[in-house]
Amino acid sequence: MPQDDSGKVKDSQEVIRNLSKQISDLKRQVKSASLEMEMMRAQMDDLRRDAKRSVNLERFAIPDEPHMAEINETVAMIEKAILKQRKKNRPTAQGKEENTSPQKLDERIILIVLKLRRKNFTVREIAAHTGLGIGTVHGIISKYGSDPGVQNLITGGTQMELSDYLLIKPGEDE
Repeated sequence: MPQDDSGKVKDSQEVIRNLSKQISDLKRQVKSASLEMEMMRAQMDDLRRDAKRSVNLERFAIPDEPHMAEINETVAMIEKAILKQRKKNRPTAQGKEENTSPQKLDERIILIVLKLRRKNFTVREIAAHTGLGIGTVHGIISKYGSDPGVQNLITGGTQMELSDYLLIKPGEDE
């Protein structure tokens, strides 16, 4: 019988070794899964941030040829009016511009403002002759003035793909 006990002891020790090995393997798997979960959380945070930015995308409608011609004519008329006013040395009354800003700015007025600014007219002059507020004109220039797609429209460049006219509004986390 003692041999039976020693066989049982050896079997018990073998079972314990196998269980210990399984426990070690499970611990490694848990640790690996934990690292993967952390990586997934980081990716989720990145995706959440990207999704938030994509919600702030705004499409800039590209004017067709007749509308672009109208915009250019309007810019030319306003340019003449500003230059005439400059020749008379009659600066605009500062701070007394009538606030006739439309509720929502359209592409036409945005392009007019940017074309006038490109011709080096001041924000006050542009505001006085377009009927927009100084802050509105400044906001248009800061929001759209450095976008290469819009610059291409202002300078009369070649047609670009629609995706080139996606503009990102500044977000809260930037």
